[in-house]
Amino acid sequence: MDKNQLWIDTFLKKEDGKNINQYLTVFIATITLFISGIHQGWAGPSLVKLLSDEYPIPVTEEEASYITIIGPVGHVIGGFLSSYLADFIGRKATVLSIGLPQLASFILIYFSYKGVYLLYIARILGGMGEGASLALLPCYIAEVAEPSVRGSLGSFVNLLLLFGQLFVNSVGSYLTIHSTAMVCLVFPIIFWITFIYMPESPYYCLMKGDTERARHALQVLRRKREVNLELEQLSADVARQMSEQGSYKELFTIKSNMKAFMMVSFTRTFQVFTGSIALMSYQQIMIAQSTDLSPVMGSTVLISAGISTVIIASFYIDKYGRKPVFVASAALTAITLFGQALFLTIKDYTTISVSTYSWLPLPIMILNNLAFRGGLGVVTNIFISEIFSASIKAKGMSLSSLVFAILMIVSTKMYQFTADNIGLAVPFYVFAIFTFFGTLFFHFVLPETKGKSLEVIQQELKGESNNKLTESRINFIEET
Repeated sequence: MDKNQLWIDTFLKKEDGKNINQYLTVFIATITLFISGIHQGWAGPSLVKLLSDEYPIPVTEEEASYITIIGPVGHVIGGFLSSYLADFIGRKATVLSIGLPQLASFILIYFSYKGVYLLYIARILGGMGEGASLALLPCYIAEVAEPSVRGSLGSFVNLLLLFGQLFVNSVGSYLTIHSTAMVCLVFPIIFWITFIYMPESPYYCLMKGDTERARHALQVLRRKREVNLELEQLSADVARQMSEQGSYKELFTIKSNMKAFMMVSFTRTFQVFTGSIALMSYQQIMIAQSTDLSPVMGSTVLISAGISTVIIASFYIDKYGRKPVFVASAALTAITLFGQALFLTIKDYTTISVSTYSWLPLPIMILNNLAFRGGLGVVTNIFISEIFSASIKAKGMSLSSLVFAILMIVSTKMYQFTADNIGLAVPFYVFAIFTFFGTLFFHFVLPETKGKSLEVIQQELKGESNNKLTESRINFIEET
C-alpha cells in the first residue's frame, strides 16, 4: 500500500473536516519545544546547585553566568542550520533532526561531573535544539494549519516551552543535576517515536513540485478527501511566492522582505527586553534575594500562572487579533516592571522599611508573567511564522534567530551585571522603558495578520489593496 495512502487510512477515519489532526500534528511536533523549555529553564534550579557544595566541581558566579548565557551561541547555529535544511531535506525531516542535539545535551550534562567544560558544550547543543525549534516550528505550524486556527495552534509554541520550564523547575529543584539529565533523556526518544508518523508541510511539497504529496498531506490535516480548491489556491500562492528570488540579498533588496525582517527584529527586541529570558534564568536566585519565600515554590507559582495564561490566550488570539493583544500585553508588562523597580528602589536605596511587604515582589512577578505570557510570549512566534514569504522564509527565520540569540545574551548578561554591581532595581527600569516603547511600536507600526492567508499577508506588505489582491490572485490561478 502507498505510504501516503496509509496515512489517510490511519488518520482520516471520518470525513468530518474537523481540526483534530492539525492539533495532533502540532502537539507532537512541539515536543521539541517542551525539550527546549527544559533547556531554557534548566538554569533556574541548576544555578543554585552549581554554586553550592552539591556540585563536585567548584564553579564561580562568573563561570555560572557564562554557562547560563552560552546557550544562544548554539541558538544561532541551530537557527541557521535548520532554516537551510528545511528547504533542502524538508520541514518534517528537519524537525526530526532537532532531537539529536537535544539528546546529546542531556548526555553531556549527565557526564559533566567529569569536567565542567562539558556543561558549556551541553548548553551550546541545547541552544542548537532551541534555536532550531524556534526557527522552524512556527514555520511548520503556519504551513500545516488553516488560518482560522493558526493563532490557537501557534500558542502551542509558548505553552510547550512553559511546560518544559515547569518540568525542569520541579524535577531539577529536588533531583541532582546528574539525575535530572537522566530523566530528561526520555523526551527526545518519545518525540522520535511519534513524530515520524506526522505529515510533511503541504507548502514544502508544493515548493518541490510534488502536488500529489501535498494533496495527501492536506487530506490528512483537514480530515477530508476533497481538498482540490485549497490545493489549487495553495499551489498558486506558493508558485507566486517562489517566483521571487530567495537569496539573502533579496531579504534586504525587496521592500516587502526588508519590511518583514525589520518588523520581526523590532518585535523580538521588545519581547526579549521585557526581561523574560533573563528573569527566567535567575528567577530562583531573584526570589531568594527579593522575598522571604521559598525559591522553588515561588518559581513554580510563576511558571504555573504563565501556563494558565497561555491556555486562556489560545482562545482569544484568533478572536481579537495579534495587534490589540500585543499592545495590551506590552502596556501591562511595562506597568508591572515599573512597579517591581519602584519596590526594589525603596527597599535598597531608602531607609523606609518594607519588611511588612516582603511578600509583594512575588505577586508583582506573577502579574508580570501573566501580562507577558498572555500576549508577547504567545503572539510573537505566531506573528513571525506568518510574516515571511515562502521564497525567503528559511533565510528570514535564520537571521531572525541570530537577532534573537544576540538579544538573549545581551539581556541576560545585562541583568546579571547590573543586578550584581549596581542594584536589582536597575535592570527592571531598563526592561520597563524598552517595553513602554514596544507598546508604541505595536500600536502604530505593526500590521494585523489575524485570519489572513500567508499570501494575503505578503501582498499587504507590498501595499496591495484588498480588491487588487483578490483580482491578482484570481488572475494568477487562471494563468497557472
